[in-house]
Amino acid sequence: AVAEEPAQARAALEEAQSLWQALDSPVGLARTRLALARLLPPAAAQRLLTGVVEECRRIGARHIAAEAAATLAELSDVPAAPLTIRTLGGLVVIRHGQPVPHAEWRSRKARDLLKMLIARRGTPLARESVIEAMWPDEPPERATARLSVALSTLRAVLDPDKSFPADHYVASAGGALWLRRQHIVIDVEEFLTDAAAALAGHASRAGALDALARAEARYTGDFCDEDLDAPYLTALREEARATYVSTLRALADEYARRDDPDAASRCLLRLLAKDPYDEPAHLALVRTLDRAGRYGEARRLYRAYAARMAELDVEPAAYPYAGG
Repeated sequence: AVAEEPAQARAALEEAQSLWQALDSPVGLARTRLALARLLPPAAAQRLLTGVVEECRRIGARHIAAEAAATLAELSDVPAAPLTIRTLGGLVVIRHGQPVPHAEWRSRKARDLLKMLIARRGTPLARESVIEAMWPDEPPERATARLSVALSTLRAVLDPDKSFPADHYVASAGGALWLRRQHIVIDVEEFLTDAAAALAGHASRAGALDALARAEARYTGDFCDEDLDAPYLTALREEARATYVSTLRALADEYARRDDPDAASRCLLRLLAKDPYDEPAHLALVRTLDRAGRYGEARRLYRAYAARMAELDVEPAAYPYAGG
């Protein structure tokens, strides 16, 4: 990182790579390889980054996987989408590959309007419904004027150079507003589409592991998790969350079938982080560790499971022996 010459940096990173391999530290190794890829010729960098993305998705290192995937996309010369909206883990609008600075919004209501429209998934939303949700105590005339300002601000943020007609991203007609989803890349929609296909593949046992891992890696947080109290975001948030839980469960099952207890355990632990009272996940985790011969860890987690069930006044299931 501090070497002045690229050759020095490359030599140091290659040495660090060997050390991380000897230490069996996949996260340190992935970070080192990501830095190393930036000093390699394009073809070699692409091969290295592809491995980093796959391994980081497998172990759940989402941020490194995302950074490696973005670097890989830069090397592939694929132009960035005109407009991408990230919602999983918080709202971020990206124009031509560059995030929109928070100060450029100038209006929280414009951001709220965008979230509301995303949650509608392209179906028209009556202006009256927007006003009722965002300005319930305002007189109708003032609320209508404020909605017009918020809509104008939103359109200016999405397309500041006016490269497209005013309704290219946000349409308005017949007293309703809606997003033209065909013009926007929205991460929650991509996740739901990919997860549905991966889960269908899991059901048919048709090359499910890679598809499930890719779908799971897309989920970087709950939908617009900075606004957990907004009722109009709840339905899509819960749908995405439930889909993520199903994807994790299926991915853990695939890893278990391939006799990879470490990867299966990581998936089950992430699942329990979402729902600490998920009894099937608790029992699957204990069974996975027992099958791997990690008896002390399995017993400890079984006791943790029993304690969770006691909080709910639920009788815990018997210890799930691997052979039982």
